[in-house]
Amino acid sequence: MSAAVFRLSTRLRICQPARIRRLAVAPEQRQMTVCFTGHRQLADQEADAVSAKLDLLLPKLYRQGYRRFLCGGALGFDTLAAEAVMRLQAMYADAMLVMAIPCATQAMRWNEADTRRYEQILYAADETHVLSPAYYNGCMMVRNRFMVDRSALCVCYLNKMKGGTMSTVAYAVQEKLSVLNLAMAEDDAASPEQHTSLTAAGADPSGSLRF
Repeated sequence: MSAAVFRLSTRLRICQPARIRRLAVAPEQRQMTVCFTGHRQLADQEADAVSAKLDLLLPKLYRQGYRRFLCGGALGFDTLAAEAVMRLQAMYADAMLVMAIPCATQAMRWNEADTRRYEQILYAADETHVLSPAYYNGCMMVRNRFMVDRSALCVCYLNKMKGGTMSTVAYAVQEKLSVLNLAMAEDDAASPEQHTSLTAAGADPSGSLRF
């Protein structure tokens, strides 16, 4: 982690666990919030295609009334989503980039290029929630649920039926969010009116998804 990111992470306000549980969200704010979840490892060509889809999608979501875009700050899809929100802000000044960081040390072992992108995202964020001062087993899940609990729509990039992205989408389904999967056909991904509701596809009591 670069010295700049370390200094930034130590200045960010860290939420205490009890405070996280108490942080209520007004229904009207939740209804204008989108959260993002997706895989960390994406090939370069795949990442370019995902960025293009996000650039098509986000203005449509904005025109539907979404103003808050909640990102987790991880590598891969999270980074692409946050950068797409930054580009959206060039068109719509009231679009908000909200970051939910699982721990202040998230980028400690990242390479220089990834760390620099992370630093730029954190400085651009309108609002940042750091949920723990240090990594612990389960902090990523806490971050993922924090985002879902504050959103009406989950935009995901899910093509593997395992891992943190799948469990986050399963939780979003359980909580009755609309879910839009950008790993599906381009026509579906580009049309918010045709939200891929995984609720309609079904989630079993254990939280796993059926397509």
